[in-house]
Amino acid sequence: MDPILSGYRAAIFDLDGTLADSMHVWKTICRDWLAGRGIRAEEHLEQELAKMSVAQSADYVIRSYGIALEPSAVQAQWQDMVLCQYANTVSLKEGAAELVRALDAAGMRLAVATSCFPAACEAILGRHGIRSYFSAILYSHEVSRDKSFPDIYLACARRLKTEPASCVVFEDIPFSLSGVRAAGMGLVAVYDRHSGAEWKQFGEAADLAIRSFRELLPWPPLLASG
Repeated sequence: MDPILSGYRAAIFDLDGTLADSMHVWKTICRDWLAGRGIRAEEHLEQELAKMSVAQSADYVIRSYGIALEPSAVQAQWQDMVLCQYANTVSLKEGAAELVRALDAAGMRLAVATSCFPAACEAILGRHGIRSYFSAILYSHEVSRDKSFPDIYLACARRLKTEPASCVVFEDIPFSLSGVRAAGMGLVAVYDRHSGAEWKQFGEAADLAIRSFRELLPWPPLLASG
């Protein structure tokens, strides 16, 4: 256990690719949806959508591919596709549930900051028995800018009634680095099997880089720090 984490009073978790082993769902959902409409997606579609909220992604796909639907209708169709998997098959990352319970037992306040659909987020956290440990869940559509800005992290700190400097963020997406740093928070880079070439640099820039949550168990420094 790295003692650098022992001084924090709150933890903010990304969901997809961090708590949940779910990036495979998002890697293909827009492409699969377009294919179902007989449309071949551009090669770099997923890279274009990586920084966007779901609402922004729907707007992008409608504009780019000339889809004759309202953004709300596109999102609803995507939500149905995603929710089925989150409610039935998507797993948590190894050690994620155990760490969440350990942090709660150590007195830390917990939040989720995610661009996932609310229904899907609630479904997977509830199915794995950890929803009750999170005092707040913030969704990207509730703030005006993406995670390369501090907005969603600062909103989490306010919901948790905790100073930003007392929060540590768990993220798998490299572009979140600037947002977390601008928020004045600590950062744990969490490896995901879908992480790209930027992972190494992201991990080096974070306060701590892990490949599994089991690396952080048990959590005695928190108990000792009070």
